[in-house]
Order: sequence, then structure tokens, then C-alpha cells
Amino acid sequence: MASAPLRNVARLSPHTPLNALLARRGFAASTGRYAGKESSLGRYDERAQEIESEKEDLLKKQKEGKGQWKDELASDSESMVKADRGETGVSSQETIQQLQKETEKLAQQKK
Repeated sequence: MASAPLRNVARLSPHTPLNALLARRGFAASTGRYAGKESSLGRYDERAQEIESEKEDLLKKQKEGKGQWKDELASDSESMVKADRGETGVSSQETIQQLQKETEKLAQQKK
């Protein structure tokens, strides 16, 4: 004899959506995220003071009505999306120069 769940599936019409057959998760929990780049998550202890000062600066500016987006507090993916949209507030020439300097710096570190 077929078990109860199999009998229930057999009674469904062929037009029943698949998600009606799947178990649903009613509650989900996640761990807290640290502020900062994914590329520097292992260095959170080193960056804790820097992150805290950036947060305080951001809150102070928001209270003054001068709030702005801070790349220092954003994740790598948030920074990439912002750059793709051209919302960095920096001209493309300045961006290119900054990227060239960062690339040069990384090349020096690897030597």
C-alpha cells in the first residue's frame, strides 16, 4: 500500500505547480554580517577600529544632512554594482587613474 504522501501526490492534478509539492521553510535565521569587503573578512579584527570610525563619520554626516554612500563600509559586490551604474561620483578619468595606481600597488606587493 502506498504511503500517505504518495497518495496525496497521486490525487493532484497534472496542472499543480511544482512548488505546491515541495516542503516550505517557515523560518530562517542568518548570522550577522560584518561591515566591509568580502576580500578582507579575515582581517575584521584589524579593521574594527577603522570600520567603527567610518560608521561614526557617516552617522554624523547624515545628521547634518550631508549623508553619502561610503565605499569603505560597502561590500565588494555593492561597490561593483555602484561602479557599474556609474554612481561613484567620480569622473571616469579619475577612476581609471585610481585603478592604475591600485594595480601598480598590488604588483609591488606581490614582488
